[in-house]
Amino acid sequence: MFYTIENLYIQPTNNNNNNNNHNHNHILLNLIPAQPSIIYVQRPILTYTYTQPYQTKYILPIKTINQQTNEIKPHANELVQKERIKSPIKRSLTPPLSSEEQLDLNLSRFGYRRQLVDGDGNCFFTAIASQLIILFNQDRYFRIAIQNRLNFPENLFTNVTRLARALRKLVCLEWKLNPAKYKPYINDVNYYDEIRKFRLDKFYSSTLGDILPLTISSIIGINLKIITSLSQCPILEVCPQDEPLTSIKSLPILTLAYNQENDGHYDIAVEKTEKEF
Repeated sequence: MFYTIENLYIQPTNNNNNNNNHNHNHILLNLIPAQPSIIYVQRPILTYTYTQPYQTKYILPIKTINQQTNEIKPHANELVQKERIKSPIKRSLTPPLSSEEQLDLNLSRFGYRRQLVDGDGNCFFTAIASQLIILFNQDRYFRIAIQNRLNFPENLFTNVTRLARALRKLVCLEWKLNPAKYKPYINDVNYYDEIRKFRLDKFYSSTLGDILPLTISSIIGINLKIITSLSQCPILEVCPQDEPLTSIKSLPILTLAYNQENDGHYDIAVEKTEKEF
Protein backbone atom coordinates (compact mmCIF):
# COMPACT_ATOMS: atom_id res chain seq x y z
CA MET A 1 0.00 0.00 0.00
CA PHE A 2 1.34 3.42 -0.96
CA TYR A 3 0.62 6.98 0.18
CA THR A 4 0.29 9.83 -2.26
CA ILE A 5 0.76 13.56 -1.70
CA GLU A 6 -3.03 13.86 -1.60
CA ASN A 7 -3.01 11.58 1.47
CA LEU A 8 -4.91 8.84 -0.38
CA TYR A 9 -4.36 5.10 -0.18
CA ILE A 10 -3.18 3.24 -3.31
CA GLN A 11 -3.31 -0.53 -3.64
CA PRO A 12 -3.50 -3.04 -6.53
CA THR A 13 -6.90 -4.31 -7.59
CA ASN A 14 -7.89 -7.95 -7.59
CA ASN A 15 -9.47 -7.65 -11.01
CA ASN A 16 -8.49 -10.72 -13.08
CA ASN A 17 -10.14 -9.54 -16.27
CA ASN A 18 -7.71 -10.56 -19.05
CA ASN A 19 -9.50 -8.49 -21.68
CA ASN A 20 -8.15 -5.29 -20.18
CA ASN A 21 -4.49 -5.50 -21.26
CA HIS A 22 -3.56 -1.84 -21.61
CA ASN A 23 -0.08 -0.50 -21.07
CA HIS A 24 -1.21 2.14 -18.63
CA ASN A 25 -2.99 2.03 -15.29
CA HIS A 26 -6.65 2.89 -14.94
CA ILE A 27 -7.24 4.78 -11.70
CA LEU A 28 -10.63 4.79 -10.06
CA LEU A 29 -11.17 7.13 -7.10
CA ASN A 30 -13.83 5.85 -4.72
CA LEU A 31 -15.17 8.35 -2.20
CA ILE A 32 -16.45 6.48 0.84
CA PRO A 33 -18.06 8.51 3.65
CA ALA A 34 -16.16 8.42 6.96
CA GLN A 35 -13.40 6.25 5.44
CA PRO A 36 -10.17 6.99 3.55
CA SER A 37 -10.48 7.31 -0.20
CA ILE A 38 -9.01 4.36 -2.13
CA ILE A 39 -7.46 4.18 -5.58
CA TYR A 40 -7.52 0.77 -7.27
CA VAL A 41 -5.00 -0.04 -9.99
CA GLN A 42 -4.22 -3.18 -11.95
CA ARG A 43 -0.44 -3.05 -11.57
CA PRO A 44 2.04 -1.21 -9.31
CA ILE A 45 2.03 2.56 -9.80
CA LEU A 46 5.17 4.54 -10.45
CA THR A 47 3.64 7.82 -11.57
CA TYR A 48 0.13 9.04 -12.08
CA THR A 49 -1.80 12.21 -12.92
CA TYR A 50 -4.43 13.41 -10.49
CA THR A 51 -7.66 14.57 -12.16
CA GLN A 52 -11.05 15.74 -10.90
CA PRO A 53 -12.62 12.71 -9.18
CA TYR A 54 -16.03 11.26 -9.71
CA GLN A 55 -18.36 10.87 -6.77
CA THR A 56 -19.23 7.19 -6.48
CA LYS A 57 -21.95 5.77 -4.27
CA TYR A 58 -21.29 2.34 -2.76
CA ILE A 59 -23.00 -0.23 -0.61
CA LEU A 60 -20.80 -2.10 1.83
CA PRO A 61 -22.37 -5.61 1.94
CA ILE A 62 -20.62 -6.80 5.10
CA LYS A 63 -23.21 -9.45 5.90
CA THR A 64 -26.76 -10.50 4.95
CA ILE A 65 -29.39 -12.68 6.61
CA ASN A 66 -30.89 -15.68 4.87
CA GLN A 67 -34.65 -15.13 5.16
CA GLN A 68 -35.40 -18.89 5.27
CA THR A 69 -32.70 -20.15 7.68
CA ASN A 70 -32.01 -16.87 9.55
CA GLU A 71 -28.30 -17.55 9.03
CA ILE A 72 -25.92 -14.64 8.78
CA LYS A 73 -23.71 -14.92 5.72
CA PRO A 74 -20.56 -12.79 5.69
CA HIS A 75 -19.39 -11.22 2.46
CA ALA A 76 -15.93 -10.54 1.17
CA ASN A 77 -14.45 -7.13 1.97
CA GLU A 78 -15.11 -5.81 -1.48
CA LEU A 79 -17.06 -2.77 -2.60
CA VAL A 80 -20.17 -3.12 -4.71
CA GLN A 81 -20.77 -0.12 -6.91
CA LYS A 82 -24.36 1.06 -6.95
CA GLU A 83 -24.21 4.09 -9.20
CA ARG A 84 -21.65 6.50 -10.50
CA ILE A 85 -22.30 10.19 -11.03
CA LYS A 86 -20.15 13.23 -11.62
CA SER A 87 -19.40 15.34 -8.57
CA PRO A 88 -21.42 18.54 -8.82
CA ILE A 89 -19.57 21.79 -8.17
CA LYS A 90 -21.67 23.69 -5.69
CA ARG A 91 -21.62 27.46 -6.05
CA SER A 92 -23.30 29.97 -3.81
CA LEU A 93 -26.14 31.78 -5.56
CA THR A 94 -25.94 34.66 -3.06
CA PRO A 95 -23.10 37.13 -3.67
CA PRO A 96 -20.96 37.99 -0.64
CA LEU A 97 -21.92 41.10 1.33
CA SER A 98 -19.92 44.27 0.91
CA SER A 99 -18.14 45.68 3.96
CA GLU A 100 -20.84 48.32 4.40
CA GLU A 101 -23.63 45.73 4.15
CA GLN A 102 -21.90 43.44 6.64
CA LEU A 103 -21.36 46.36 9.02
CA ASP A 104 -25.03 47.33 8.88
CA LEU A 105 -26.01 43.69 9.42
CA ASN A 106 -23.75 43.40 12.48
CA LEU A 107 -25.05 46.68 13.87
CA SER A 108 -28.64 45.56 13.45
CA ARG A 109 -27.98 42.25 15.19
CA PHE A 110 -26.75 44.09 18.28
CA GLY A 111 -29.53 46.68 18.17
CA TYR A 112 -27.59 49.58 16.66
CA ARG A 113 -27.57 51.73 13.55
CA ARG A 114 -24.96 54.05 12.06
CA GLN A 115 -24.74 57.78 12.62
CA LEU A 116 -22.46 58.91 9.82
CA VAL A 117 -19.23 60.83 10.41
CA ASP A 118 -17.25 62.65 7.72
CA GLY A 119 -14.35 60.63 6.32
CA ASP A 120 -11.86 63.49 6.56
CA GLY A 121 -9.09 61.72 8.50
CA ASN A 122 -10.52 62.78 11.86
CA CYS A 123 -13.43 60.32 11.93
CA PHE A 124 -12.30 58.47 15.06
CA PHE A 125 -11.75 61.62 17.12
CA THR A 126 -14.97 63.18 15.80
CA ALA A 127 -17.00 60.09 16.77
CA ILE A 128 -15.51 60.14 20.28
CA ALA A 129 -15.87 63.92 20.71
CA SER A 130 -19.52 63.88 19.61
CA GLN A 131 -20.46 61.34 22.27
CA LEU A 132 -18.41 63.06 24.99
CA ILE A 133 -20.22 66.35 24.36
CA ILE A 134 -23.63 64.64 24.66
CA LEU A 135 -22.63 62.99 27.94
CA PHE A 136 -21.09 66.24 29.17
CA ASN A 137 -24.38 68.10 28.70
CA GLN A 138 -26.63 65.32 29.99
CA ASP A 139 -24.92 64.22 33.19
CA ARG A 140 -23.61 66.64 35.81
CA TYR A 141 -21.50 63.94 37.52
CA PHE A 142 -19.91 62.98 34.21
CA ARG A 143 -19.19 66.63 33.45
CA ILE A 144 -17.25 67.10 36.68
CA ALA A 145 -15.39 63.78 36.37
CA ILE A 146 -14.28 64.26 32.74
CA GLN A 147 -13.12 67.83 33.34
CA ASN A 148 -10.99 66.67 36.25
CA ARG A 149 -9.66 63.76 34.19
CA LEU A 150 -8.74 65.63 31.01
CA ASN A 151 -8.18 69.11 32.46
CA PHE A 152 -9.95 70.64 29.46
CA PRO A 153 -11.74 74.00 29.67
CA GLU A 154 -15.51 73.76 29.75
CA ASN A 155 -16.01 75.71 26.50
CA LEU A 156 -14.08 72.98 24.63
CA PHE A 157 -17.12 70.72 25.09
CA THR A 158 -19.28 72.98 22.94
CA ASN A 159 -17.54 72.36 19.60
CA VAL A 160 -17.00 68.89 18.11
CA THR A 161 -14.17 69.92 15.78
CA ARG A 162 -12.16 71.67 18.48
CA LEU A 163 -12.64 68.84 20.94
CA ALA A 164 -11.62 66.27 18.31
CA ARG A 165 -8.36 68.15 17.64
CA ALA A 166 -7.66 68.43 21.37
CA LEU A 167 -8.18 64.67 21.76
CA ARG A 168 -5.72 64.00 18.92
CA LYS A 169 -3.02 66.07 20.67
CA LEU A 170 -3.76 64.37 23.98
CA VAL A 171 -3.42 60.92 22.38
CA CYS A 172 -0.05 61.82 20.84
CA LEU A 173 1.15 63.14 24.20
CA GLU A 174 0.06 59.88 25.85
CA TRP A 175 2.08 57.87 23.32
CA LYS A 176 5.13 60.07 23.78
CA LEU A 177 5.09 59.94 27.60
CA ASN A 178 4.37 56.20 27.86
CA PRO A 179 6.37 54.37 25.16
CA ALA A 180 6.74 51.25 27.29
CA LYS A 181 2.96 50.87 27.34
CA TYR A 182 2.29 51.33 23.62
CA LYS A 183 5.52 50.63 21.74
CA PRO A 184 5.15 46.82 21.97
CA TYR A 185 2.05 47.09 19.75
CA ILE A 186 4.07 48.71 16.94
CA ASN A 187 6.42 46.67 14.76
CA ASP A 188 9.00 47.70 12.14
CA VAL A 189 8.30 51.45 12.29
CA ASN A 190 9.95 54.43 13.94
CA TYR A 191 7.69 54.98 16.93
CA TYR A 192 8.43 58.66 17.47
CA ASP A 193 8.31 59.52 13.75
CA GLU A 194 4.79 58.06 13.61
CA ILE A 195 3.76 60.14 16.61
CA ARG A 196 4.98 63.33 14.89
CA LYS A 197 2.97 62.44 11.79
CA PHE A 198 -0.13 61.69 13.83
CA ARG A 199 -0.10 65.13 15.43
CA LEU A 200 -1.07 66.59 12.04
CA ASP A 201 -4.76 67.32 11.62
CA LYS A 202 -6.57 64.75 9.43
CA PHE A 203 -3.60 62.35 9.39
CA TYR A 204 -4.69 58.74 9.88
CA SER A 205 -2.69 56.33 7.70
CA SER A 206 -0.38 54.89 10.34
CA THR A 207 0.04 51.68 12.31
CA LEU A 208 -0.57 53.79 15.43
CA GLY A 209 -4.16 54.06 14.27
CA ASP A 210 -4.66 50.42 15.30
CA ILE A 211 -4.17 51.30 18.98
CA LEU A 212 -6.32 54.44 18.96
CA PRO A 213 -9.29 52.76 20.73
CA LEU A 214 -7.04 51.35 23.48
CA THR A 215 -5.30 54.71 23.95
CA ILE A 216 -8.42 56.87 24.11
CA SER A 217 -10.13 54.38 26.43
CA SER A 218 -7.19 54.57 28.84
CA ILE A 219 -7.03 58.38 28.67
CA ILE A 220 -10.69 59.07 29.42
CA GLY A 221 -11.26 55.96 31.54
CA ILE A 222 -14.34 54.76 29.64
CA ASN A 223 -15.08 51.45 27.91
CA LEU A 224 -15.47 51.39 24.13
CA LYS A 225 -17.77 49.06 22.20
CA ILE A 226 -16.86 48.74 18.51
CA ILE A 227 -19.19 47.03 16.02
CA THR A 228 -17.04 45.94 13.07
CA SER A 229 -17.61 45.01 9.43
CA LEU A 230 -16.21 41.50 10.03
CA SER A 231 -18.56 38.54 10.02
CA GLN A 232 -16.25 36.42 12.20
CA CYS A 233 -15.48 39.18 14.73
CA PRO A 234 -18.53 41.47 14.77
CA ILE A 235 -17.91 43.21 18.11
CA LEU A 236 -14.89 44.38 20.10
CA GLU A 237 -14.87 45.68 23.65
CA VAL A 238 -11.98 47.87 24.79
CA CYS A 239 -11.34 48.61 28.46
CA PRO A 240 -9.04 51.21 30.05
CA GLN A 241 -5.57 50.00 30.97
CA ASP A 242 -5.47 52.46 33.88
CA GLU A 243 -8.06 53.47 36.47
CA PRO A 244 -11.57 54.01 35.06
CA LEU A 245 -13.42 57.28 35.33
CA THR A 246 -14.71 57.75 38.86
CA SER A 247 -17.08 60.05 40.77
CA ILE A 248 -20.08 59.09 38.64
CA LYS A 249 -22.95 56.74 39.33
CA SER A 250 -22.45 54.46 36.33
CA LEU A 251 -19.78 54.43 33.67
CA PRO A 252 -21.07 55.15 30.16
CA ILE A 253 -19.89 53.23 27.11
CA LEU A 254 -18.82 54.93 23.89
CA THR A 255 -20.07 53.01 20.85
CA LEU A 256 -18.45 53.06 17.42
CA ALA A 257 -19.14 51.46 14.04
CA TYR A 258 -15.94 50.48 12.23
CA ASN A 259 -15.66 49.64 8.54
CA GLN A 260 -12.18 48.24 8.06
CA GLU A 261 -12.27 48.31 4.25
CA ASN A 262 -9.28 50.15 2.72
CA ASP A 263 -7.76 52.39 5.42
CA GLY A 264 -10.77 52.03 7.71
CA HIS A 265 -13.49 54.43 8.79
CA TYR A 266 -15.34 55.12 12.06
CA ASP A 267 -18.97 56.16 12.46
CA ILE A 268 -21.02 56.44 15.64
CA ALA A 269 -23.12 53.43 16.65
CA VAL A 270 -26.49 54.60 17.96
CA GLU A 271 -28.96 52.33 19.73
CA LYS A 272 -32.13 51.73 17.74
CA THR A 273 -35.46 52.94 19.04
CA GLU A 274 -38.46 50.60 19.29
CA LYS A 275 -39.87 52.01 16.05
CA GLU A 276 -36.66 51.17 14.14
CA PHE A 277 -36.75 47.45 14.95
